[in-house]
Amino acid sequence: MEAVLGTLKKIDDLRTIWPNEAKDFTPWLAKNLSLLSDAVGIDISFAETESSVGDFSADILATDADTGRNIIIENQLGDTDHDHLGKLITYASGKSADIVIWIVKHAREEHRAAIEWLNNNTPQEIGFFLCEVKLYQIGDSPIAPYFELIEIPNNWSKGMKKGSVMTRKGLPKIKDMLGWGVVKAGDIICMWNREEEEAILQANGHVKYKDKEYTLASWMKMLTGWSSIETYRYAIHKEKKESLGKIRKDYMVKMGMWDVKDE
Repeated sequence: MEAVLGTLKKIDDLRTIWPNEAKDFTPWLAKNLSLLSDAVGIDISFAETESSVGDFSADILATDADTGRNIIIENQLGDTDHDHLGKLITYASGKSADIVIWIVKHAREEHRAAIEWLNNNTPQEIGFFLCEVKLYQIGDSPIAPYFELIEIPNNWSKGMKKGSVMTRKGLPKIKDMLGWGVVKAGDIICMWNREEEEAILQANGHVKYKDKEYTLASWMKMLTGWSSIETYRYAIHKEKKESLGKIRKDYMVKMGMWDVKDE
């Protein structure tokens, strides 16, 4: 029997879905950072929107759940321009951000070159991403967003392959650990220094706590009241009595995937 396939259609006008960048797109992205996390390979933990930087405000302030490093996200539902590039650098400086993500509809060549230059001429621990957001639909299906990476930091790698070397900038996530088999659905996760608070690891990498499902970072921030947290440092596997970060590192060292020079 011949398979019936649909036709992928691109939605060119982003504002049919997000009419206003500040009122529609930024709040949507803040609630759906997991989609951006998957695209850039960072476990992005939300902190706040419209984060004040002097007389200006950054669209989204977040943190890297692995390391606690600050992340600035600047949104632009149009072609890149000099004004937003300047804001990007201002916000990164004002928030001491190590990771900067510029999300746009279209990246002009001169701004692609500018981001590439920044990645080549700033300290290695600072990384700039330039990312185009696109919308697609198949038939009458719900419209789906897609983040396409246009420029990324030097030596950046999201993928995990057996035997490959991965630096700390591209550490794998809990779903990778589930795939490796070093943790499994049903395992009990607790927090360092809060062992009485237990959650059940789910097959999708989330945890279930008091019959509600959360991402690891959101669950831990809810318990602590902190705006950011180093998820893999403070999440403890109850049976192994080790942090998720140590379990991950031990496996990566064993498989030759950990670059000890970046510790």
